[in-house]
Amino acid sequence: MKKLLFALFVFASFTASFGQTLLASHPLELKKSKSTHQILNAVNSKNQVFIFAADKEKVKVLKYNPFLFFSDSLTTNRPDKEYEFMAGYGFENDGNPCLYWVSEDFKKIQSVWVNFETKINKVDNFQFEFKDESILNTFSENNSFYILTLPKKEDKLKFYVLNKGEMDEKVLDFSSYKFTNSQGKSRSFNELITEEGIEMIDTKALNPLFKCVGKSKMYLSGNRMILTFDSSAKTQVLEIDLTNFTISEKNIPQQAMAKNIGKSNSYYFQDKLYMLKTNEEELSIAAVDLKSQEVIKKYYADTKDTISFRNSPLLSQTGEQQGRALKNTKKFLQRLDASEVGLSVYKTPNSIMVTVGGVRNVSSAGNMIIGITAGVAMVATGSGGDVGSFFNAGDLQSTYFEALFDDKFEHQNIPQQGLAVDSISQFLSENDVTLQSVFAFKDYYILGYYDSKKKEYVMRKFEDVAN
Repeated sequence: MKKLLFALFVFASFTASFGQTLLASHPLELKKSKSTHQILNAVNSKNQVFIFAADKEKVKVLKYNPFLFFSDSLTTNRPDKEYEFMAGYGFENDGNPCLYWVSEDFKKIQSVWVNFETKINKVDNFQFEFKDESILNTFSENNSFYILTLPKKEDKLKFYVLNKGEMDEKVLDFSSYKFTNSQGKSRSFNELITEEGIEMIDTKALNPLFKCVGKSKMYLSGNRMILTFDSSAKTQVLEIDLTNFTISEKNIPQQAMAKNIGKSNSYYFQDKLYMLKTNEEELSIAAVDLKSQEVIKKYYADTKDTISFRNSPLLSQTGEQQGRALKNTKKFLQRLDASEVGLSVYKTPNSIMVTVGGVRNVSSAGNMIIGITAGVAMVATGSGGDVGSFFNAGDLQSTYFEALFDDKFEHQNIPQQGLAVDSISQFLSENDVTLQSVFAFKDYYILGYYDSKKKEYVMRKFEDVAN
């Protein structure tokens, strides 16, 4: 993450130097107007890649085999204008995809099943009331498209699951669980989500720090959804089985320090909970095995230490400006004390990379970050990310360091290697492309984009540098 920490939407894989490889390009002409253009990527369990590209009248679907050779395409009519954007996808057992178009308020959804063998499309329409419900999120997982809502004045989550032309509704009741907010005050489940929001974290991505400082987070891991809630005393972990919609709970105490006060946060990654606690004089990070709930290893530093378990300087960076090193740990901890703190965890080819730090808003509106998890009605949709959507973070100041560990959370005193996200950011800053997104594929990541001058869809490979 060198210079462009905030330019991540992140998902990475890249080779040396500039490290991008052209994988495929295919003729694609999107008719005017540009405001109607949309592209969405989907990968099925067979590692077949599908590109949905829409203009004002048509939707073209490109199909690539697991070796990313173009294999087929077909064109369908775009739905009526009340269906404004492509929100997600699903798959049939044979691997053929389904595209979900939604209205602005999500109350109308049209599914379009695409069959490359028969060249026949099947269309289904769904209508939703969403009466006294707020939409939390949408996501594509397990061959299905999910809409997740929070019923008002109820301690419940409601899942609308669209799969193979049918809609199933599941409701989870959290009224029997006890919750506390980030200040340690008792709250109901509904009050907690309404008050603090909840941030969906992409488990396949290198998530930028500003996405990780919220106290309530949601992670998807195959057939599981993990919810984490950080308070001053503990991290509450709720695991939801998406096959039978049962809930299991764990409560992990915050790590003790000399003053035992301050700010804390956590990050779930591969059945471990990585925990941070800090105040103006101390900092502690730990890894906890969630199955046994035992601390794997803990690291501690105070103002007199250099933080020996870090692999980067202590950095401060505002927006896309060049980061600058802070002169000592005392200054670093003081900056964290004026920030919302968090950590991000990412698996490189050689290490577990942990980014530890804090984020604050340095605009004239105030010194604390505003709206990190703002409200329950912010909906994330689609596949991959619009990489440009994180480039305009000029008001956000990040204070952080990076540290490398092995799978047992033993610190690795080795040089940092190049990350794909840096190379993706560099490529985008030097090339005029549109409708860009990044998605995971096998053991690397693909930047896909539309080249309006050549009128073609392009995919390029980026991967992290290995030793």
